[in-house]
Amino acid sequence: MQVKKQPKHFSLQAGSEALATIESEGFSEDKVGSMIGASGGPKWLVLSALDQWLAGEFFKQRTKPIYTLGSSAGAWRHIAYGVADNVAALQRFESSYINQRYETKPTPAEVSQEGRDILRHVLGASGIAEVVNNPVWKTNLSTVRSRGLLKQTNKLALGAGLLATGLGNMSSRQHLRFFFERAVFSPGAGPGGDFHFNDFVTHQVPLTEANLLEAVLASGSIPLVMEGVDEIEGAPPGMYRDGGFLDYHFDFNFDTPEGLVFYPHFYSHLSAGWFDKFAPWRQVPRSNLKNVLMLSPSESLVASMPGGKIPDRNDFKRLDNDQRIANWNKVVDLGRMMADEFAEFVTQNRIPDVTHPLRG
Repeated sequence: MQVKKQPKHFSLQAGSEALATIESEGFSEDKVGSMIGASGGPKWLVLSALDQWLAGEFFKQRTKPIYTLGSSAGAWRHIAYGVADNVAALQRFESSYINQRYETKPTPAEVSQEGRDILRHVLGASGIAEVVNNPVWKTNLSTVRSRGLLKQTNKLALGAGLLATGLGNMSSRQHLRFFFERAVFSPGAGPGGDFHFNDFVTHQVPLTEANLLEAVLASGSIPLVMEGVDEIEGAPPGMYRDGGFLDYHFDFNFDTPEGLVFYPHFYSHLSAGWFDKFAPWRQVPRSNLKNVLMLSPSESLVASMPGGKIPDRNDFKRLDNDQRIANWNKVVDLGRMMADEFAEFVTQNRIPDVTHPLRG
């Protein structure tokens, strides 16, 4: 039995069917049918260089559709993929996200406005139409439609609603249905949409030029940090918030388009919903991950980052603007090492040598 190698800068794990495909047929862009993007705030910065290589090199000649599904930061990354000059859009996203500056603690309204400004900069003059009508990059955005106290804008009501949600989730993830419904904005939002969900109430909403900006903003609208988005054209009436509440790293309890499910991820593990961070005993069933190929930074690469970790939202509190920006740029540089090494293995057809079964 061949002993699998472990690359220096990245880790590659695959579900049983994906592993069998890669070991028998290798890995190439035409094997990929869909791509997933997780929530996680600035954690995505470790993937920024990889995104640019995937868009500008690996998928550059792609002609058949590739279906993306993302929440929060994953959704924001994916709209950049859908812009005609997607490498430039990803570069604009990286720069504008890193260089946010807040001299005092910002209000939710200020953070939401900064988010709109970043999105407009990423999309440019014609990006909205390019994303919605892109024949290759089929962008699906996960949000939640709030229920009960989580529909409110009052801090006390929101705080109480979040506490109740967390307590309910501790006993069963299914209790989240009392607090949220999923709304997926999709260019293929006919019957069932591009991804077919099997768990919570899910509204499939057509992604249009009129609602893209508000939908992607809602996908990352963390309560108490950003304002919710009240009423989105084409969607059921309601208050829309961060899709990560249900789909933080995703539980993959949905049917995907044909092909490998490629998942560039900042972690080597999965927490299905945001509240599952506090329920480490809850695992995403491996039966849901059979066709998933997950790429993440190696433990040694993460250890070499400032503070020995990938960025998170607490960096805004712990660090002044200049130090945070310097740290985040360092993480992007280290992420480039991961992208370069992965590209080398792909080019040399060595991906089967370094793909391991998904860890339990």
